[in-house]
Amino acid sequence: MLKGNPDQDLRVYAIWFAMYPNDARDQWPAEAMPDPRVKHYWDDGKLVGRWYADRLSDIQGQMAPGSKGFEAPVLWDAYLVYGPESRWDAAPTGLRRWGRTVLATRDALREAVESLGSGTSN
Repeated sequence: MLKGNPDQDLRVYAIWFAMYPNDARDQWPAEAMPDPRVKHYWDDGKLVGRWYADRLSDIQGQMAPGSKGFEAPVLWDAYLVYGPESRWDAAPTGLRRWGRTVLATRDALREAVESLGSGTSN
């Protein structure tokens, strides 16, 4: 996705946390998403995933078709695409699209990223 849009002005924040017994910070693949536009963060408390899970009803309208549900009170294996108009004050605004799992909704993710470059809303 990023390789296909090398000149697009994007910021990617990859938030990693353990959801399976073998998930661990010291086993995280450093080569995952090596693009310099990606900032990686490890979230031991799963605070970001819990925050989004608590607000699921607020973001349902932007959910990509084919998204999978989740059982735990944590949103994970998901993407959220925000537009350039977004503000990150008390809470983020400008959510364009989100999906889960990343693999199951990769086409919608690609379309959302491409729409940012074209200036259209997806």
